[in-house]
Amino acid sequence: MDKELSTDFEQFVETLTRLSNKNGLTLGRLNRQELAVMLLYISSALKPGERYSEREATTRLDQWKNRFAPMLRSDVVELRRTLIDSHYWIREPDGRGYELDVTVVGNPVFIRLVEEQLPTRIAEQLLASARVREERKTAALRG
Repeated sequence: MDKELSTDFEQFVETLTRLSNKNGLTLGRLNRQELAVMLLYISSALKPGERYSEREATTRLDQWKNRFAPMLRSDVVELRRTLIDSHYWIREPDGRGYELDVTVVGNPVFIRLVEEQLPTRIAEQLLASARVREERKTAALRG
């Protein structure tokens, strides 16, 4: 599947916020728009203009996913392959190098996503939601 990059930042944030409030998301259950939003969001695990070995790309993706996308149930290898197959990331023919696709790097939504540190804002929102759920659970147990 080729990427369908959004150009509307507000719509991107709205979709991402809705998805981030869910739990146990898998890529296969997302519609095309949701998948495009999630893959663009996940792409921010790599820095524009930098080349990574397979190990480095996988490690960065794993650390990024744990911090900024805990709602995803997909494993890191599946995410990496989907990013490559969908042309968000480029893998060198020998499989030794990974980097962002130039169309991702130049996308206005991706640029704002990185500039506004949206993954950090989403992570803070997820943490706050988890705290509220834990407080409600504790209160319910106390009676």
